[in-house]
Amino acid sequence: MSGDRRRLVTLAATLVALSFTSCAPANERPAHGAVPGSQAPTPPGVPPTLAPSEALRFRALPPPSPGLPLSPSVVPSPSAVAAPPIVRTIVPGANGHVPGGTPVTLSAVLIGRTADLASASLQVNGADAGAQIDKRSERDWMIHTSQLLSDGAYTARVLVRDASGAAGGFTWHFLVGGDDQTPIANP
Repeated sequence: MSGDRRRLVTLAATLVALSFTSCAPANERPAHGAVPGSQAPTPPGVPPTLAPSEALRFRALPPPSPGLPLSPSVVPSPSAVAAPPIVRTIVPGANGHVPGGTPVTLSAVLIGRTADLASASLQVNGADAGAQIDKRSERDWMIHTSQLLSDGAYTARVLVRDASGAAGGFTWHFLVGGDDQTPIANP
């Protein structure tokens, strides 16, 4: 039995070896009707399945729809949505901690994204902070103030409006004095 088994293993190994060496790569083999060992070249030119159809070439197209007449007073709406101004680079940082006993500087950079800036305000715990505005350009302002604040938790709020009427703003909390371990409560 071991002789028959040896012959079967040898025959299987030979068939596998022949199948790898006698076949062309997949992109060189025809999809249908291939005769093993034949080398049928692909005819030059465009395959017949990709040739243009004469029936489709000269087919009449449907007429365009008449649509609605446009009056000169109709103006299309802009495709871009106006973006409100943004507040960035706040000082002190959100949930920040600043030492007590010295004036605290509060500031924010204001950016008009689709229109020039028109107005801005800064409040501390709901009261106007009397901030100054530095207009670096029509769309880039800095609002700031410096105040002596007693120890405790504070809420700062910046509101900004641009010339188109779009409004933006940002509210954040910070702690004055105390130790670094004191949690900030949202007043």
